[in-house]
Amino acid sequence: MKKLSLCILMLLFIQSKCTFVSSSSSLNAFKLQYTDKEYTSQVGNVRINPVRTLNTSPLNTVPLVQRQNYELIFDLLSPDYQYLKMKIFHCDWNWIPSKLNDLEFLADYNEFTIDNYTFSQSDFSEYVTYKTIIPKLKLSGNYIICVYEDDSTAIPLFTRKFVVYENLTFIEADISIPNQPKYSRTHQKINLKINYMDLETSNSQEDFKVVLIQNRDWNHALITLPPTQFLPNEKTLIFNYFNNEMLFAGLNNFRFFDARSISYRGQNVKAIEPSKRGLELILEIDHPKRGLAFSQTLNTELNGAFYTQNLDINTQNFNSEYVWINFRLDMEKINGDIFIHGGFNNWQLNLQNKMIYDENIKAYTGNVRVKQGFYNYNYYVSSDLYPFHLIDGTHNEHLNIYEILVYHRAPGSLNDRLVGYKKL
Repeated sequence: MKKLSLCILMLLFIQSKCTFVSSSSSLNAFKLQYTDKEYTSQVGNVRINPVRTLNTSPLNTVPLVQRQNYELIFDLLSPDYQYLKMKIFHCDWNWIPSKLNDLEFLADYNEFTIDNYTFSQSDFSEYVTYKTIIPKLKLSGNYIICVYEDDSTAIPLFTRKFVVYENLTFIEADISIPNQPKYSRTHQKINLKINYMDLETSNSQEDFKVVLIQNRDWNHALITLPPTQFLPNEKTLIFNYFNNEMLFAGLNNFRFFDARSISYRGQNVKAIEPSKRGLELILEIDHPKRGLAFSQTLNTELNGAFYTQNLDINTQNFNSEYVWINFRLDMEKINGDIFIHGGFNNWQLNLQNKMIYDENIKAYTGNVRVKQGFYNYNYYVSSDLYPFHLIDGTHNEHLNIYEILVYHRAPGSLNDRLVGYKKL
């Protein structure tokens, strides 16, 4: 009997159009958007770490062995402690609430009090850091955590997705140059073969769902492509398309800024200035990179990710400051919207991340609030006339991170198990 190796994997996703109504009596009146979403500007620096592990890895999608304990850590930008609770929801492969009851995936009552907290000791930022243990889960698959205020209103503060997977498949995958010359210099092709071993299936196209994700950004995820070949005797699914179905834009090096210190200017920080709302870090002026030759910079490339760190004080996380980052993109106005885009804002395209065009200086400007750390970002164009990578360009040489998730629903089952995971 194969040993089930359950692992937990935190994914930073963009906003989904799917919604659900909580089954909790205290949350029944609130319709939650199913996304990595903050419902208030007070929430900051949400992450999932192994307990008693200092996690400074920028790649939050590194699998974590479930036999360990995990904790949810986050900040609330308020000087006062708040009474909070957490609830967990089980979902299908497409992030729609499953029909399972809580006891089928949890051993405990599904309402967890968050009572571990620490007040910040920073000079400019008042916040409280909260920690809570994530209960062990019986089943693999997709889950969402909802943290909310423990009062009569039960207002949600944020939601976060995470997945639990089993190693019950063997995945072969590689990245290649597209066949068509039109895309050979700008895109990357994924070739995929899945051996599902002892898993039962009556219809491989219905029982298996495959999701491909680039750089932890679900904006351009490829979802449930059917296999091009099905080899039942070998229990193998082959995905090898020739008409651009499994192509990703190669993108470009992510831009970055170093905000690990407020005592001196880090890379790409032009100035540090106090203001009424706190500390302001003014970044160097950005310019469009499209049309420029590609040059890989591995020492600063996190594929859109980030990590928090304070170089001024070598102590715990609660000494770090929250700072405002001011962006300026020097270019002519275009017919479309431009967003500051990266893992630090969950790849979301919203008003908080949208840039405003300043006619006086002929440039786009914007600002976001982050905790001290090192951050990757790019500029995302939302327009019917231009590709999303208009500002930064796209090159097939760029070293992207790809993640492959294989879901399986056994005949007669009510839940989708995540039976395979591979990172390229």
